[in-house]
Amino acid sequence: MKTATKQLTSRKVAQARKAESLDKIRSEFGKAKMAIVTDYRGDGKGLNVKDTTTLRRKLREAKAELVVVKNSLARKVVQEMGIKGLDQHFNHPTAIVFAYQDPVVATKALVDFVKENKKTAKDKDAQGLPVIKAGYLDGEVLDVQKIQVLANLPSREEIYGKLLGLLVAPTQNLLGLLNEPSRRLVTVLDQYSKKEEAAAG
Repeated sequence: MKTATKQLTSRKVAQARKAESLDKIRSEFGKAKMAIVTDYRGDGKGLNVKDTTTLRRKLREAKAELVVVKNSLARKVVQEMGIKGLDQHFNHPTAIVFAYQDPVVATKALVDFVKENKKTAKDKDAQGLPVIKAGYLDGEVLDVQKIQVLANLPSREEIYGKLLGLLVAPTQNLLGLLNEPSRRLVTVLDQYSKKEEAAAG
């Protein structure tokens, strides 16, 4: 009898934890402007405690958060939300970076950390951690290449400074541009970045 009661209690605790985890993932997807799916272990033992702490601090500064998730639960949430093409990336030990404000700043913080992690790795052939697998921004699933492009774009603050100096448009038009949805802003920034590269070349 005691064993059956103990098993029932354990099952209830497990169900409560599962429900809590699902709610957490749903909540993060609901309030984040962007999500980046990563593998925090890669081919080796994964990020150590020191590196994980450093990454979390850098992401906090960029108004973002690293959340370790269970793949089956993350798949369930994105399927519920109708996000197609992201569930296939929930394999291996997964952590999602949720960006709450400027997606460019958060992406840049993550990509810079990965580069630094690769540079300081003992095994020079190892991938930088965490391994970036895919992203989700404004209804679109992004591949690694698009995430890298996003990381190379100027941040919103940099755009404020540059556009104020370059544009002759009225202030109202400038503010309207900066308040556009993320996808439109990314498109504008991409075009601006290419124009900068052409001018430099």
